[in-house]
Amino acid sequence: MSTNEKQRVVEVLKELNEFVHDGLEGYERAAQESKDTLRQDAYRRFSQQRLAFANELNQIIQQHGGSPERDTTAKGKLYRQWMDLKATLSGRNEEGILGSCIYGEEWAQKAYRDALDHNLPAEVRGTLLRQREASTDVLTYLHQLWEAAGYDEAAPTGLSAATTVSAGQNKSLTTALWIAAGAAGAALVYGLVTKRIPTDRLMSSVSGLTRKLNGSSAQSNGQGKKKKKKKNRANQ
Repeated sequence: MSTNEKQRVVEVLKELNEFVHDGLEGYERAAQESKDTLRQDAYRRFSQQRLAFANELNQIIQQHGGSPERDTTAKGKLYRQWMDLKATLSGRNEEGILGSCIYGEEWAQKAYRDALDHNLPAEVRGTLLRQREASTDVLTYLHQLWEAAGYDEAAPTGLSAATTVSAGQNKSLTTALWIAAGAAGAALVYGLVTKRIPTDRLMSSVSGLTRKLNGSSAQSNGQGKKKKKKKNRANQ
């Protein structure tokens, strides 16, 4: 195998491995946030699966003269920041956590398809095909969880996965902030697909919006507590 061919294998697998690390961190986070013990176990199992995938890819990368890849994608970092914003809007709930996992697994499927579009050695392709099949099984399982839970909506994908907010959302948030949140969600997906919006600018915007929403929510909660104290004094 020529030096250029080895470099191509390294480049393709390093990019793919960033998406694998996205899944590793995403499932770890899902396990931490979920209150359902069965789902926690599943999310931890999937996180360990992605760790094994990452180690396997890094082994191949090193065999072809590259250095191990342990970072996550800019897309993944941005998406996790968006999920922080979504959690601020709706509160963390099992439906939202599962929807985020489904969305992330769909991105993993795309990453494997993109990697397999390249001309790779047969043994490398065999590894990627096996990992993609396992990812497909995980996605099927997540959809089964969604259907078994009886959620009203279909399993979210794409933009709907990023912007769906539960019915129990905080009604005290201003309309202007909701419009800004929707715009941030649209910008997120547009930026990820077209790459025309600098990722650092998107991340800064989403972080700023999250802080603003948290401040609005805290102010609303504080006013509610003051009203409750006044009411208690009046009743005494």
